[in-house]
Amino acid sequence: MRIIRQVTLDRSNRKKDRSVSITFTTNLEQSTEDFMEIDKLNGATGIVHFSDRGELTQAEIDEIENIDFEVEGKTKSQRLRNVLYILWKQEGEGEFKEFYANRMEKLITKIKDRLD
Repeated sequence: MRIIRQVTLDRSNRKKDRSVSITFTTNLEQSTEDFMEIDKLNGATGIVHFSDRGELTQAEIDEIENIDFEVEGKTKSQRLRNVLYILWKQEGEGEFKEFYANRMEKLITKIKDRLD
C-alpha cells in the first residue's frame, strides 16, 4: 500500500537517539476514505520521497514504485541499545560501556534462569 499526497513540510525535530521526527501536512482537505488509507499505514516502516517542486508525474510515480527498496528500520538489538543509552543518560551513572554491559548481563541471566 502507498500514499501519495501533496504536502508541506511543517517541522523536523531531532530525537534523543539522533533519529529525526518529520511532520508533513496535506495541502488539500482529505476525505474520510483518504484519512483511513493514511491511518492504515500508521506505525508502518516505509520510504518517503519529498520534492519541493510540486506534484510527481505518473512516470515518476511508476519509477518509484518499481524501485526495490530494502525497508528494515532499526534492528531489535539497536533499539534495545538506544533505549539503554537513554536510560543511562537519565540515571547518569558511570560510563555507558559499563552500564550497557551490566544491564545486558542482567537481562541474559534473567532469560537463562528461565531455561530448562
